[in-house]
Amino acid sequence: MTKHTATSADVAALAGVSQSTVSRSFDSNSRISVATRQRVFAAAEQLGYQINKAAQTMIKKRSDLVGLVTAGLEDPFRSEFLHKLIIEVQNSGLRPMVMDVSNRETIDEDLHSLMQYQLSGVIITSGTPSEKIGKAFIKHGTPVVLVNRTEHSDDADIVNLDNATAGEMAAKALIKAGKKQLIVVRAKNPSFSSIMRVKGFLNHLQPYLQNGQIHANEVFCDTGNYDGGYHVAEQILNATNPADGLFFCMDHIACGFLDAAKKRLSTSELMSIGIIGCDDVALARYQSYDLTTIRQPAADMAKASVQTLLNRLKYPSSALKKQTITAELIYRSTLAAH
Repeated sequence: MTKHTATSADVAALAGVSQSTVSRSFDSNSRISVATRQRVFAAAEQLGYQINKAAQTMIKKRSDLVGLVTAGLEDPFRSEFLHKLIIEVQNSGLRPMVMDVSNRETIDEDLHSLMQYQLSGVIITSGTPSEKIGKAFIKHGTPVVLVNRTEHSDDADIVNLDNATAGEMAAKALIKAGKKQLIVVRAKNPSFSSIMRVKGFLNHLQPYLQNGQIHANEVFCDTGNYDGGYHVAEQILNATNPADGLFFCMDHIACGFLDAAKKRLSTSELMSIGIIGCDDVALARYQSYDLTTIRQPAADMAKASVQTLLNRLKYPSSALKKQTITAELIYRSTLAAH
């Protein structure tokens, strides 16, 4: 004899509510009393009822999935931020679906497979995922939130760190520490974040550069990671006029530089150089680096990104929003507070 599969009608009858109330009870965003929701859940558990996600998707024309699009996880901040995003999405009652689109040769295939899930929305993280990603989802009518990016500013909500101010903070701290020969370091392959950080850094220095109080150069490392920082150390340390103040646009580049510099310089020589990173990843807080840095608050960025998407789902016709998250200077041993 075939076992009867419980339906929403069965749950409704046992719980003493309507079928629509059963459906609403399984929607975390619906307004329903805690007591009613618990009664429905108890009836569903007793009957072994499972909500039909496929059917819900067909009715609503969207699933409860949120696409989290990234281009690789080599950047420690991107990994930390993605972790916070996943938690925020889950806490909102939706389900995260992560996709790495770093392989440009398979972008079309990746997009096609992702769109089959009728996502509620997409959050495109910092880094360099192709602009093609955002365009495709916007054209498809899927809400898009861009993080530390600027393209499609007329079609998507945006959440950015105040990257220009982060660069300005680094410049102010080095000047306050009495540093005269300054260098700002970023990867050759630029991201929006690094471009704005460099811009903020150099813009603040302009008056000092014009009157000859300081000198400043921009240096590029081949890769925006630990190895890039390690290898660019030779160029920086062999310069005719050695730098006494360094600002690295990402912490892990600074950590690579520090390990290379420790092999070349004495402790006192290294301590005489003011070094600032940016992001405040876990690695920067390790005692072996103890890196002064500009904090990009991953939890705040994630919360703002998910809340922005939820607001867009609730008010689809509202004006697009651009949020700027405040950066914070964190002093550690590579540049003491003055």
